[in-house]
Amino acid sequence: MISLQDLRSLPPEQQELLLDVAQFTLDVIGIFEPTPFADLTNAAVSLIRGDLGGAVLSGLGVIPYLGDLAKLGKAPKYLRSIERAIAAARNDVRFARLLTPILEKLQAGLRMIPVHRLPQAIRDAIERMYRMITEFLPGGGRAANRLDQLTDDVLRRVFGSTQNVGLLPRQNVRTVVEFFDKHGVDGGDVGKWAELIRGIDLHAVNPVRVTSFRANEFVAMYVEVSRPVERQIGQWMTRVRGAVGPGNLGLSAAGRERRVYRVTREVEVLESTAAGAADVWTAGRAGSVNVPRPVNGTRVMVPSEQVAGGGDQFFLPRAWQFLEPVAGR
Repeated sequence: MISLQDLRSLPPEQQELLLDVAQFTLDVIGIFEPTPFADLTNAAVSLIRGDLGGAVLSGLGVIPYLGDLAKLGKAPKYLRSIERAIAAARNDVRFARLLTPILEKLQAGLRMIPVHRLPQAIRDAIERMYRMITEFLPGGGRAANRLDQLTDDVLRRVFGSTQNVGLLPRQNVRTVVEFFDKHGVDGGDVGKWAELIRGIDLHAVNPVRVTSFRANEFVAMYVEVSRPVERQIGQWMTRVRGAVGPGNLGLSAAGRERRVYRVTREVEVLESTAAGAADVWTAGRAGSVNVPRPVNGTRVMVPSEQVAGGGDQFFLPRAWQFLEPVAGR
């Protein structure tokens, strides 16, 4: 990532800081890189620096998954090095020029780390590291591609800012954005994406992920019975197995009925945990829903239920193309 000539042109303290940041970057890249290049390069640098323990850990990383947790365990140690390196770069243009491309690679790698699976101390160090790097890089280092720009746009709409949202929520939003973009949800309207994302618990332990429904699998949906039959199939649903009710899905039970559908062919879906919320998908005044009175057909306002959320939910774009009603279930 840097030439030997560039490295030797720096004062000794800056040389050490640059090598520290470069080695941790190679550690992070080595977690996701399918070849052993990053791990072997890192081991060689450790040996040159006289760090036998670091060389052993990097060597373990050549064996898939064996050294990954050990690598991330270095995060609290390298956090101080990255903090010092950024402070030095703010006062030295030449050092900043060498450090910036390394931090850009490290930032990209940190975004891919499943932080929800890490011990709290390591998770805190990685999230703090990510914030410092983002604040330092020009434009936050986030203008690399269109999906990252879309992710930032959605984050601003959902959280009001792209700063201090945490790696897990950012990863979850990035997963949703990529899925929505791939399937052309709402014609690419980012404002509507943000409204849909508010129905997802972005801080849940289980991250948002892309999975699939198999042909002939059964799913359940809580439809608004006040709508015409041809407009009752929505895009949010659950699998039939389990005991998830409207309350688990952030919905009010008022004016809704559980319906079961058969999946006609295998299709890609987005799986997430429902956010705790009032019923925000049913029309009506805040805190109430508009449903027909069963006796004379007049419409009355029925109080909405405050719900907890927390259940598994699936989003299937244009679900009416892939589902058929199942009578008697």
